[in-house]
Amino acid sequence: MRTRLSAAIMAAALLIIVLALVACGGGVPDAESPVIAATSPATPLPQPSATIAPTDTAEPSPAPSPTPTHTPTPTPTPEPVTLAAPPEWEPDVRLALEAMNESGASPYAWSLLVEEDIEAALAGGRAQIALSRDDSGAIVRREPLAFAVPFTTEWENLLPAEAENVLANGHYLIRVIRWSDMTPDNKAMRVDGRHPTDPDYPYMETWSLMSASGYEEATAELAGVLAEALAPLPTIRIAAVGDLNLDRSVGYIITTTGDLAYPLSLVKPVFDAADYTIGNLETALGDVGEPAAKLYPFRSPPQAAKALAIGGVDLVSLANNHAQDYGPEALLQGIDLLQAAGVATVGGGANEAAAHAPHIAEIGGLKVAFLGYVNVPVEAETHFDTRSWSATADVPGLAWGDPARMSADVAAIRSDVDLVVVILHSGFEYIEEPGEEQVAAARAAIDAGADLVVGHHAHILQGIHHYGEGIIAYGMGNFLFDIDGPRETAILNVWLDRNGVRQLELVPAIIQEHGQPRLAQPEEAGSILSRVYYLTMLLNAANP
Repeated sequence: MRTRLSAAIMAAALLIIVLALVACGGGVPDAESPVIAATSPATPLPQPSATIAPTDTAEPSPAPSPTPTHTPTPTPTPEPVTLAAPPEWEPDVRLALEAMNESGASPYAWSLLVEEDIEAALAGGRAQIALSRDDSGAIVRREPLAFAVPFTTEWENLLPAEAENVLANGHYLIRVIRWSDMTPDNKAMRVDGRHPTDPDYPYMETWSLMSASGYEEATAELAGVLAEALAPLPTIRIAAVGDLNLDRSVGYIITTTGDLAYPLSLVKPVFDAADYTIGNLETALGDVGEPAAKLYPFRSPPQAAKALAIGGVDLVSLANNHAQDYGPEALLQGIDLLQAAGVATVGGGANEAAAHAPHIAEIGGLKVAFLGYVNVPVEAETHFDTRSWSATADVPGLAWGDPARMSADVAAIRSDVDLVVVILHSGFEYIEEPGEEQVAAARAAIDAGADLVVGHHAHILQGIHHYGEGIIAYGMGNFLFDIDGPRETAILNVWLDRNGVRQLELVPAIIQEHGQPRLAQPEEAGSILSRVYYLTMLLNAANP
């Protein structure tokens, strides 16, 4: 009994060991392992499949994700920065800083400290940046200094040593001011022949930004803003002359020699230095038409149009008592020839609208309107009345200088442009004092908003009136003209900004034999300037 039980126990133990080895993938020696007969075939284990067949059972929907909560990034607090600036710049600087703060684009909170002693404010820590009158920092403004004297002063030029002495010690007559502060009742004297607007003019005022350590980036940002905010207004220079007539000797020379540069070659450098040159074309132009029944009918040859362009003339007025000397056909031919040569015209045209239309030119970033008019007396000998040439709705002609119509024309264009220049042919021949109709027409233009009136017809130079908000140069005389009479003339240089006339300058000239103008020599220039200055003082004293 005990033997059978022990054998049974051993058999069971061996079976357990064998099953364990099979499960672990092991084996036992054949000699010692009993053979266990399987009672039924083994069921194979399922193998994983590469493709899982879809079933009809729906997949459970994933749980919705929670909506994320947006947490705004806190805006950095702008770093406070104070700029110290002298009182003279307070309005412009304050506006610039306020704009920077309002834009929100700057990482700095800007404030202004108005201080006379800006260096002390910077050194004392009351400001981190200072606007200083020097060029040691980041430059934000650079402008010429003008040596200004009253316009009628017979003193035109300073030597460099004289200018240095004025800067060091002052002068009872000369004020050293910024070029942008000039007004037309004063003139900026040239220094060694250089005008404040010339590129090589030596006397400049510079403003720059100095900063405390660590504020270099703030200074760089502010410099860009102030360079724009404090920039001086741009100026343009217009050169204006009187009567241009290329008939007689001038016309003969250009047609026989072909030298179209001859008429204005000796004054062209002055025209070239200007941004725009204007004059009065005191002649018909072309090769058609018949002479009118009047004194001195003029017709310049067709080549004259190109000669004017080569000489530097940009615009001419046709509103005068000679533009239709050869009839409306010649007037229209002349307009075509001039415009083909690149010379603009005003004061005459195919009808009333064209004759009164302004020519608008973009000059140095400013939009300038030019208008031309004629208002002259009836010829005493022939009783010819220039007013009969007035353009109508369907008849070519000229713009008559009726004060009311001039006012309306100026007012109509005033708001569309920066500046208005009126060219007026009026007055009495060879009389220095402006005539009543001449004065009324010129004043009407200024009262309506014109900035400058340039006149002619007297064949001599007349005075210049500082009237209201504008300037009236009543008579610029002859300029390019083979004519008996006074040979003295001048070029009027006019500097303007968008606020109007800033400065006037007369450049004396002499009309040579055959009508060609040249610049006056110093011994000739003095008497020309003296006379115009005298007439100017009379005008402004009698009509303040």
